[in-house]
Amino acid sequence: MTDFEWRDDGSTWRLFVVSVTGLYAELMLIRWIGTEIRVFAFFQNLGLIACFLGFGLGCYRSKVHIDLSASLKALTILAVIVSIPLRPWKVLLFGISDLLAMSPDATLWAAGIELFGTDRIGGLVLACASMSLFILLLTIVMIPFGQLVARYMNSAPNVIRAYSINLVGSIIGIWLMAGISFLRMPPTVWFSILFVLSLLCIPIQKKFIVTVCVLIAVSVTFLHLGTRTSGETLWSPYQKLTVSEARDTNYQIEVNNSNYMTIANATPEYLSRHPEVATDIQNSSYDSPFRFAVSKDRVLVVGSGAGNDIAAALRNGAGRVDAVEIDPTIQSIGARLHPEHPYQSPKVRIIINDARNFLRTQKEKYDVIVFGLLDSHTGFSSYSNMRIDNYVYTIESFRSARELLKPGGILVLKFEVPPRWTWLGSRFYAMLSGLFDHAPITYFAPQVGPLLSASVFIESNSADLWTRAQNPDLNSLISNNPVGYPILPVSQAPPPTSDNWPYVYHRSRTMPRTYLTVTIILLVLSFLSVRRVFDARRSSTWLFFLLGAGFLLLETQLINRLALYFGSTWLVNCVAISLLLAVLVFSNFCIERGWGERVTAFYVPLVVALLSIYFLPFEQLPLDPRLIGLLLCACFAIPVFAAGIVFSRAFRASESKATALGSNVFGAVAGGLLQNLSFIFGLKALLLIAAMLYLVAGLLHHHQKRSVEPDVELVESAKI
Repeated sequence: MTDFEWRDDGSTWRLFVVSVTGLYAELMLIRWIGTEIRVFAFFQNLGLIACFLGFGLGCYRSKVHIDLSASLKALTILAVIVSIPLRPWKVLLFGISDLLAMSPDATLWAAGIELFGTDRIGGLVLACASMSLFILLLTIVMIPFGQLVARYMNSAPNVIRAYSINLVGSIIGIWLMAGISFLRMPPTVWFSILFVLSLLCIPIQKKFIVTVCVLIAVSVTFLHLGTRTSGETLWSPYQKLTVSEARDTNYQIEVNNSNYMTIANATPEYLSRHPEVATDIQNSSYDSPFRFAVSKDRVLVVGSGAGNDIAAALRNGAGRVDAVEIDPTIQSIGARLHPEHPYQSPKVRIIINDARNFLRTQKEKYDVIVFGLLDSHTGFSSYSNMRIDNYVYTIESFRSARELLKPGGILVLKFEVPPRWTWLGSRFYAMLSGLFDHAPITYFAPQVGPLLSASVFIESNSADLWTRAQNPDLNSLISNNPVGYPILPVSQAPPPTSDNWPYVYHRSRTMPRTYLTVTIILLVLSFLSVRRVFDARRSSTWLFFLLGAGFLLLETQLINRLALYFGSTWLVNCVAISLLLAVLVFSNFCIERGWGERVTAFYVPLVVALLSIYFLPFEQLPLDPRLIGLLLCACFAIPVFAAGIVFSRAFRASESKATALGSNVFGAVAGGLLQNLSFIFGLKALLLIAAMLYLVAGLLHHHQKRSVEPDVELVESAKI
């Protein structure tokens, strides 16, 4: 018996610790790598898939020698190469997404990498090699955790109870990372905690302790060097923020190493020193929209950021301002540094919440609703925000905002529309035209001093807006500042974004080239990793593969749909995933008490529930959004519970728990790649794909029960 087989004197605790550490490592890597390499942030599931790949490979290799130090060495190498403080290397990390697409597919204010001729081919090869290295290192980090979990599962006298311990440990791992994020701790703390947890995963060895101490020192040193800037670096629950001071008490805020927003000084003292700004400030993107408002008694700012839009509202006589911002750290930066102190005004009510969730649940009416620049400055590309699923710029979101307007109130949408993506302006123009009775008033507000430029779209439920726009001063503002690009006819505009297809930076229902390139890299690495251990001849391999792929899609849909009703905040995501795992624990509890003897019967409610969630129009129910969200939770609980019963029964009956777990995790990798089909068919279509996968798994499971060999396994498992 090895040190990693089940023993009554400590294996329960060891499996729990390994489960906590493995899930914590996965979440930590996903968050950290996304802040340092943009393509991991935009291709949101890339880090997750790489971790799954490593964990699944570890399950398959559970009988091979477990070397946890190799995992920590790979983690340290990753920290070192990502944090190298050399500008050419940082430029490569910043532009790797451009190179993967062989085009500036992720240009940020025209700052992308443009290569031509043979340089483009060389850049593509370099980017593919770099991405392969990063994915390989992420995979290596997770392999020992998969080995440890699989070995404990294989040797456990009660595999269902061991699986429940694994699930509970995973829940703790989720909240450990959430707590660290809530406390706004930096990656040096994240890495240190992971190293310390790793010491608890295996029996104490002096050599391993020395190795861990050395690796901690190296990792923390390079992580510190990698974040050394002239400004202040902060870590919010969502992102890395770097604040640097410009001239005249103006500030620049970077998010994940990209320019994001400014803190603009428009105090009377500043304007007195800069009369040219004082003259033109009324035409800025922040101030000019208020010239179209009849009343400014109640103002809503969606995406208030560091406070520029709030300050503009107060400058223009707002009676009360509701400021909605999802990131508490950005809000606190604005409260601390903004020269006009808008967040300290007694007229301002601060709301830390997801903007879409606020629009859906708010009942009060407003004279002016301003959609701030939000994410239009960060990750501007044909694939950024796609995996973020930004529900703010959808037709349903604009409809919710329209319903919150007072009679005669105006809706203001500001957006940075670069020359290469002028179709974005046409999309917003067409969406607003279809939602309101008149086409929006549209003009370009140039940069005025520290106040950024933007295309401005203004709508209203009242035709009086267009009458006021004929006044000489407003007509002059509009005619003298055209948007600078042709607005396509509504019939020729790009398709509107919706809650089902929220990809605002994607022109049409196709898959971006960067995603195709990364998918090919993942497929090649996956094939090379599992070609010797993935036994495609066994039906049980495909059964667990299908169950893994289906559950990943089910989990993704659960999180995406609940975000619409409870918000996309970090807390909602943690609660959603924790509840999902808790339902799986409950399904194990039921199996322990004899449920699920006819396991194939559970596929029926599983598939029917998925189809019902797809076809039922939850959004049209005349109920409070939170009640609809709770109803949706109850509906999702049915397929999650059934999926838990199906998997656990099959898992207990499997001959090799490690092989079954490995096949299941590799199925999850496939499920992660299948999510890209949402670019073409929409998010809800993932429910149909999941239903199809579970249907095929059910037929395969039924066939297994009718065959001789699986029958013997099921009989033997029933004797346990």
